[in-house]
Order: sequence, then structure tokens, then C-alpha cells
Amino acid sequence: MEQETIRAVREAELAAEQIEQEAARQREEILSRAKADAAEAVGQAVAGAKAAADAALAEAKQQGEAMQSAALESVKKEIASLRASADAKGAEVRRLILSELI
Repeated sequence: MEQETIRAVREAELAAEQIEQEAARQREEILSRAKADAAEAVGQAVAGAKAAADAALAEAKQQGEAMQSAALESVKKEIASLRASADAKGAEVRRLILSELI
């Protein structure tokens, strides 16, 4: 009976050790999968953020170009207006000079 008890205890210890080893193996497997999933999630988040930043940059560039184009058009109109005004004043100055000379 004593030997049976010792054998039963040894078998129980072996079974417990195997269960512990299996639990450690499963823990490592779960941790490995979790790390891989986390790395993939981070990669996707980075890719998404980069795509959003690229889109925002493209939008800002387009808005900047539109603002620059509008400013250039406004300056061109102002220059044309100033030239027309200068031409009109130049003609008036010539007329005044001629009228003083005559």
C-alpha cells in the first residue's frame, strides 16, 4: 500500500509537472501571438496615420496653390488698374501741359 501511495504521488507530481509545462508553453504561444497582433496593429495604425497625413498635406498644398493663384490674379488686376490709372493720368498731364503751352 505504501508503494502504491508513493507511485500515486509520483504520478501526480509528473502529471502536475506536465500540466505546468503545457501551461508555460501555452503562455509563450499566447504572448507570441499577442506580440505579433500588436505589431500588426501598430503597423496598420502607422500606415493609416501616414495616409491621413499625406492626404492632409496634399489638401494643404492644393489650398496653398489655390490661394497663391487667387493672390496672383488679384495682383494682376491691381497692376492693370494702376496701369490704366497711370495711362489716364499721363494723358491728362500731357493735355494740361499742352494747354499751358498753347
